[in-house]
Amino acid sequence: MKNIVIKISDSDTLKELNSVGFDKLYIDKAKDKYLGCGYKIFNLKSYEANILKQLSLSLGFDCAVNRGTIKCECEYTDAIIFASFYQYKNLCEKLKNQPFRLKELAKQLEAVINGKLIPLKLRNYVFDWSRPYIAGILNVTPDSFSDGGKYNNLESAIEHVKKMISEGADIIDIGGESTRPGADRVPVEEEINRIIPVIKRIRDNGINIPLSVDTRNYDTAKLAFESGCDLLNDVSFFNDKKLFDYAVSKSIPVVCMHSDNVPAYGSMQERSLSKEPNQNIIDNIYIELKQKIQEFSDAGFDISKIIIDPGIGFGKNMEANFNILKRIDEFKSLNQPVLLGISRKSFIRNQFNTDINEADTVSALYSCMLKSVNIHRVHNVGLVKRYLKYSSKIL
Repeated sequence: MKNIVIKISDSDTLKELNSVGFDKLYIDKAKDKYLGCGYKIFNLKSYEANILKQLSLSLGFDCAVNRGTIKCECEYTDAIIFASFYQYKNLCEKLKNQPFRLKELAKQLEAVINGKLIPLKLRNYVFDWSRPYIAGILNVTPDSFSDGGKYNNLESAIEHVKKMISEGADIIDIGGESTRPGADRVPVEEEINRIIPVIKRIRDNGINIPLSVDTRNYDTAKLAFESGCDLLNDVSFFNDKKLFDYAVSKSIPVVCMHSDNVPAYGSMQERSLSKEPNQNIIDNIYIELKQKIQEFSDAGFDISKIIIDPGIGFGKNMEANFNILKRIDEFKSLNQPVLLGISRKSFIRNQFNTDINEADTVSALYSCMLKSVNIHRVHNVGLVKRYLKYSSKIL
């Protein structure tokens, strides 16, 4: 049986009503009932959805479902509800007395409505999510698009770390393998030789800032944490069981980044979610992130140590990337801190026909307008820090 999942509903009401199979002949008349910030519930059995609809109506609001639900002509349906906080509270109380999986639905709905981010301690720093944080990128690679070769010796790497800290970085994210489109996979031994000496030198210099290691390899991650790293950022969505088990066994804080396919030799952009027919891109990413969080929870991992990243650019084309930015607020209902990395991404440069410096400005502007983002992963720390300061005055 499919698991029930709840997400903040897209603000495009007509599109959302169509996505659940709502009666097309009635959409124009009914759409005003679902305006505003509602919730989308996935994978209800028809009989569960019928009960939910009747309870919603009894409390003074409606519930949009597939038109075949009333006769149980569809096995599963998604649903959209929009109500006041008071009505949601009453709905949860009523659901607790219902059969099937509706008690579980009540529990999930309460968690989404009342959810608050739990502070995360990295090294000696507490991230309480009361403000946006900045992760400065340190690429110790010869082939990254914008800064390949700049910091792949110890002295230049350390100087750049010090510069990013002085500009306001809260975390330094260190990567030894380029994930640009078409990049070749780096042998693990080479990645280790690039990353580990830098981590050790940072710590030997008395620099105590939290460090994140950007890797999908168990051997690299293990040595990184033994050398003084604090956060594991895996671009392959923890699909490697050995790396997953290591993070769980050591209770290591993680960045869980959605990736449609594990990047391999030249295959970063081979498949694009937004080219698949009849697929809601954000729903797909959301559900897969929810499933991965559940995998960690089922393994006994403290999920307050999970930061999520929708994975801009990883298996997504330009349309999908901008869709993520437009609907980033919907990921709030996962109740996990959100990290976003759009700094110097090719879809920004291609869309606006900009060079690296202009792309920095555009991506910084985008980032700072997105209040739901908790960590901004960026190259130009000083620029984003200034823009965040300005945006806090007007947003």
